[in-house]
Amino acid sequence: MTVADPGGRPSRQVSTTRRTLLRLRAALLAATAVALVACLAVFLGVARTADAAADRSVPAILAVYDAQHALRSAHAAAVRNLADGGLVLGGPGVDYQRQIAGAGQYLTLVAENNAAGDDGTRDIQTVEALLVTYTGLIEQADARYRDASLRALGVAALRDAASLMDDILGLLDELLAKQVSVLDEQRDNGWTHRLTPAVWLLPLVVLGALLVPTQIYLSRRFRRALNLPLLLATAATVGMVALTSLSLRSAADLDQIRRDVAAVNESRQGQFHQVRHEAADGLADEVQKQCPEACARTVAGLRASAPPPSPPASAASTPARGAETETLTHAARAADSNSVEFVLPLLAFGIGVLILAGFQPRLAEYGYRST
Repeated sequence: MTVADPGGRPSRQVSTTRRTLLRLRAALLAATAVALVACLAVFLGVARTADAAADRSVPAILAVYDAQHALRSAHAAAVRNLADGGLVLGGPGVDYQRQIAGAGQYLTLVAENNAAGDDGTRDIQTVEALLVTYTGLIEQADARYRDASLRALGVAALRDAASLMDDILGLLDELLAKQVSVLDEQRDNGWTHRLTPAVWLLPLVVLGALLVPTQIYLSRRFRRALNLPLLLATAATVGMVALTSLSLRSAADLDQIRRDVAAVNESRQGQFHQVRHEAADGLADEVQKQCPEACARTVAGLRASAPPPSPPASAASTPARGAETETLTHAARAADSNSVEFVLPLLAFGIGVLILAGFQPRLAEYGYRST
């Protein structure tokens, strides 16, 4: 349709083909922008979740396991050495001192990486305070063991220390459960949901679905077999799909991390059971020596609290460390973004430039022709 100007002369009409080209270009640029926002939002959401798991949750969980093992080993060493008369450098022994020092270092690591917030911090502070009391009881037991006439009191102090150690380990179990709960939330949050990939995949599919018909339209309308810039833009869109899909790998690694933590727990429980049995059995022997008849029920209770483990923890030691190594490996891989968050904007910018470059010659051809 031609519109007349006030002088009666027909005005120039903008080409319908040009309008179509402008609309297609605008649609492609808008689709590119939406795709970039969706891809970055999902990728960064998954990356932040994986970073939190790798930098805080996983180290805190493994440090709690290490602290538990060190404390159990320290207590078993103290019982063993005091029962032997403090023969190893006197007192509760060098192994006890080494394990207690190691437990303190692991608790520091838990505090540094604590992912359970204020509740976790309070648990750590309580454990540290109880640990001071525990070491005091061990010192009392040591002092009384040095005097044969006070050995019975030494056994009593050692039993009090064992009871307090059970309380400490119970608190560490609660702290561990809180750290694992945070890891579960990270694994199951919205960014790692199985339907989340649709958020970024759908805009990219729309962009690709616009690029392909546009090239077909331009090829037929202008009788040119190839529009290289738009072809390259299509390839770049495929690249965005490939890069953003790395978020799926990170989400899968988070699932694997949770399974690895379960494997670590299973292996560690074998170790814990072995050390606990050793400590309880040694304490039961000491109580029986000092109170052979009147304390029969106490001795039976101590032995029943930690029956012999099966299989022995020595067989589980290597798998435990192997499971921890696997956990750290998967955590590091999940947190490795491969700089995708920087590459995606560059690809989207390149797609935009290529779209402009692909349309500009065709728009220049038509100008204001009324075709």
